[in-house]
Amino acid sequence: MGNLGCFFAHSLATRRSPPPITICLHNDYLYQAFVRKRGQISVSTHGLDDVRTGFDVETVDEEGRWYTMPPVDNRPSPFNSMSQPPDNGPIECLIICTKAHHTELAIKDISHRLTKDSTICLVHNGMGVLESINQNVFPDPNNRPHYIQTVFSHGLGRNDSFKISHLGVGTTILSPVGDPSVPPTTPEADHTWAPSTKYLLRLLTLTPPLVAVAETPAGLLQYQLEKLAVNCVINPLTALSDCTNGEILYSFSFTRVMRLLLFEISAVICALPELQGIPGIEDRFSPERLRRLVVNIASNTAKNHSSMQQDINQRRLTEIEYFNGWVVRRGEELGIKCALNYMIKHLVAAKAATHRSREAGAIPLDLDNVISTNEPPI
Repeated sequence: MGNLGCFFAHSLATRRSPPPITICLHNDYLYQAFVRKRGQISVSTHGLDDVRTGFDVETVDEEGRWYTMPPVDNRPSPFNSMSQPPDNGPIECLIICTKAHHTELAIKDISHRLTKDSTICLVHNGMGVLESINQNVFPDPNNRPHYIQTVFSHGLGRNDSFKISHLGVGTTILSPVGDPSVPPTTPEADHTWAPSTKYLLRLLTLTPPLVAVAETPAGLLQYQLEKLAVNCVINPLTALSDCTNGEILYSFSFTRVMRLLLFEISAVICALPELQGIPGIEDRFSPERLRRLVVNIASNTAKNHSSMQQDINQRRLTEIEYFNGWVVRRGEELGIKCALNYMIKHLVAAKAATHRSREAGAIPLDLDNVISTNEPPI
């Protein structure tokens, strides 16, 4: 379970009257780790740990069946989940806190429990995830759940399983996703949102640690695009150069690449039909303002290593297709060629593939059966 999932679950548990919180774990390894932590999620702020309990847990087997696990304190030993009937009850409110490239698969595993009255809150970086979910998981608009999208800016760090640090206070900007046939600039009355959407919005905005605010769809889209521009620069440059965020600010070559990337990104964003009619778009998404955003974020997180750099070094998939890849795809739709973003996307993919193939080609050594003769080396 990642930092975001721990933070959201812990934040909801801090409410004076917390709602029922069920943590969905996608493998038994995570459940065993949760048991070892005695069902606790800990968030450390300024060196002080705040521990919360009382979470329900569900796990999934290899055939995609979900099982409700017993409370950790009352867990029989050993517990056989297969002796329990699978839990197929509908889910009204679901918060997905995964990487962009894992979101679709996470929802697909639990899609049979989501109805047209359900609401999914998507917490991830990058763009294009929602379109992929609608196309591959919920192709029928009449049976599609409702969505809330977010822009999350808190600083989190991982200490251990189910134990994180809150490194910097940010915000959680929320907005329901309206009818895709209606431009996001069109105002929609509150009564058009589903009851589960209204409930989840109210629940999250009234949870103090999240510092959550509700926005219009058009407003949220602009925040998403600002964060996308920052991620399209800091993540790939640090991943390719294997450096910290702050180190990209003190090289002429880095700043040249940064400017060229932002020229392409600015051109694509300003041409998006979703933003036409909104005043001030050209100024808000000008290359110079985007550059100032990047410099500000990189300066404030100067000693941090980006998530993409960590993903490559740990041989994990990256989110490059939802960062620079999205810019390239939208640029092609709009007739704008984004050659540098295209190159950056493939350089990151090539570096990740090289690391994986290098690791796959390594020769394992069986040190358990090595016999020492205590002879001096030749």
